[in-house]
Amino acid sequence: MKLEVRLDDDVPKVIADATQMHQIVMNLGTNAVHAIGSAEGAVNMRLERAVLDKELGTRAHTLRPGTYARLVVEDNGSGMDEQTLERVFDPFFTTKPTGEGTGLGLSVVHGIVRSHEGGIVVRSAPGQGTELSVYLPAAS
Repeated sequence: MKLEVRLDDDVPKVIADATQMHQIVMNLGTNAVHAIGSAEGAVNMRLERAVLDKELGTRAHTLRPGTYARLVVEDNGSGMDEQTLERVFDPFFTTKPTGEGTGLGLSVVHGIVRSHEGGIVVRSAPGQGTELSVYLPAAS
């Protein structure tokens, strides 16, 4: 498996708990690795500046126009169908076999992001991998 990380120079500062931000990165990274499994694959992580000029509605939250720090975690794993995407943030929902996952990872990430007044955008399709974008508002 290949891991690529890109940290842009112009990422705005956010007001956030470092431990919770670590938990987001670890949960999203772990999910990406699990989605790839034993196949050849890649996980790309990037932290970048994002400016929304209009409201962005997501399954996770409604983001208002403004400047955000955006963490993107992308994999070329198995991807998710629409039914899975509808439940992806539900506590205890997992696609893993019994005993291999609790289904709390994305639920926890969702809670942390919401508590920081941010949002999450998920793009995925079966066989095409997954891209999760976490938006956290820039500190004023």
